[in-house]
Amino acid sequence: MKEVWIWDPVDANAAFQHPQEPPENNLVMAKECFMDGKIGARLNKLSRATLVDQNGSIAMVTREDGSRHEVPRARLLQWYEGLLVLQELEAKSDAGVTWFDDRCRDLLIQARKKYKSGILGSLYVERKLLNISVTGKRLDAEGPNFTHRRPEVKDVELPAEGEDEAVPGRFSIVDITGYMPPWEAWCHEHAGFYQDFYQVQWKSDKGTAWAGMNFSKVENGAVEAGSTWEPDDCIPPSLDGMRLREKTRWFKRKRVQEQKAEKELAEATKSKRPRNESSSRLPEPPANLGRYRRNGSALMKDLFLQIGHDFDRAEAEASKDVCSGWPRKAEDYPPGYGCADPPGICHATCDCMDENKLPEQTKAWLEDPRRSSDAAMAIHNLSLQKHFVARRGSVSNWHRFEPVQTGHADQTTHAKAALDLSKVLEESVRSVLKDLPILALQQSGDSVRIPAGALLKPSEDYVPVHFQLSQTAAARQWLSLSEDGKLSLMGNGPPSRPAPFRVEFLHSEGLTAVVDCMVTDTQQKPWLSASATIAARFTNVALCPLSRNVRVVLQEHLRKMFSFETKVAKEVSLGRWLDVADMLIRMLRTTATVDIVKPDAQTSRPPPRAAAVARAG
Repeated sequence: MKEVWIWDPVDANAAFQHPQEPPENNLVMAKECFMDGKIGARLNKLSRATLVDQNGSIAMVTREDGSRHEVPRARLLQWYEGLLVLQELEAKSDAGVTWFDDRCRDLLIQARKKYKSGILGSLYVERKLLNISVTGKRLDAEGPNFTHRRPEVKDVELPAEGEDEAVPGRFSIVDITGYMPPWEAWCHEHAGFYQDFYQVQWKSDKGTAWAGMNFSKVENGAVEAGSTWEPDDCIPPSLDGMRLREKTRWFKRKRVQEQKAEKELAEATKSKRPRNESSSRLPEPPANLGRYRRNGSALMKDLFLQIGHDFDRAEAEASKDVCSGWPRKAEDYPPGYGCADPPGICHATCDCMDENKLPEQTKAWLEDPRRSSDAAMAIHNLSLQKHFVARRGSVSNWHRFEPVQTGHADQTTHAKAALDLSKVLEESVRSVLKDLPILALQQSGDSVRIPAGALLKPSEDYVPVHFQLSQTAAARQWLSLSEDGKLSLMGNGPPSRPAPFRVEFLHSEGLTAVVDCMVTDTQQKPWLSASATIAARFTNVALCPLSRNVRVVLQEHLRKMFSFETKVAKEVSLGRWLDVADMLIRMLRTTATVDIVKPDAQTSRPPPRAAAVARAG
């Protein structure tokens, strides 16, 4: 795990707009960015986090408040690069950036202590960004498209004069004459997006003298005539040679500036020091040391230090422990204080406070003869049930009970059948959750709860401490999920369907599992067809050879969703069906592991003739 930064919107209620993506085909957002100044650090902020894992385009992170969730990898920023952003914000001192506070400044102070040479932009560009373009969502050029970072920027030959004829809607570039790294561009008034920015000198076109125009008043204008600051995704890859040239010039120039600043700081620090440091120090006050013991004799000599000591050996030996001074009466306690009750005030011979004695084996004040007798009788009676339990530890005194492992072949067959049927139920539940009719969520009645037991591994199917929707899920706008897994729609539900959402299961150790669900417009009830599939597997004794007694118990619960007489699924609500499926899965997993019903061989059966007579009667 390593520390990273996450791009977040400054306004927690606003939709996230990636800092590397200028608004396209959106006049409202373009007005906010370029005219209202809602751009750069006023639109987005950096949040500190820990990268736990990453898989493809998704990363798992833990935030400072301890919450863990998934975010797109495109929203992550390297730790050192984020420090460069904070350092640039510190230099700008923009009062409009409210999230840059003392915590950020303290973090920079700690980082500068860690990195002895300081937080150096020149070093980062040279080692990390020289052959990588920090770009936008796409590249305005033919060939492959790249998202936010374009690798393998090569020193290609610069195009000759006249090679790049301007096509309709585009303009010709004479040269690239400047570079801004992304952290500077993000904080710059003429940039504002987290991309590499380049100062572009434009070529005069037919009838328009672009090269002589003053663009300094436009939103991305540069001081030099005929030049503007342009983001990387507006410059074609054919000009990579110019990119590399300007990046190299920038980090060399920046390195000289950083070295000069470091030298000036060192000289300023040195000039503030007094010429004779020893003379400037105030003499330490002498220690108030005694030269004699309290009884007037010489101090006891220390074995290592040039000092002496005074303590009364007889007094120390007379009070070897706390027992002698322990309060044994109510009046021994200070005013306003008393003993813990129970157990109450210590009696005259009590030694509970003695740290040298063996651990207390009995607590007479807790003893209840009748309770102790009942407990001993219960343990004895359980020990007699040797057909399913064995008492162990009589010699080692580590007393415990173990279930008897019979090892019969029919038990192995039963366990496998139970687990196989459990898997059929699990697959049915997952299938239903991926096709949730919106009408089923809108109807009042049985609550629709996510069945955690059906979606977790058998070894981890204990109830989660908390359910939550994924932090990146758009479903948070129209779906509510309670801490115990209850689903409910907000308002009219999703604006369009199918509408996917992800549910995360949190245990005490953190996020343990996720399940993907989907709300649809289907008019069918997929859980009814799932009931028929489950019942068909259950009634097929060849495929599902469960023990007879277990089958009787399971069939009682299966009747809640399926009629074995008419062989048709019962019309039950989605919430009711999920609850029954969850219970069946737990029962099957349990019976595959331990004996919770009597084995078939121990079940008393009436003789065939007696059974026939009983039926006739």
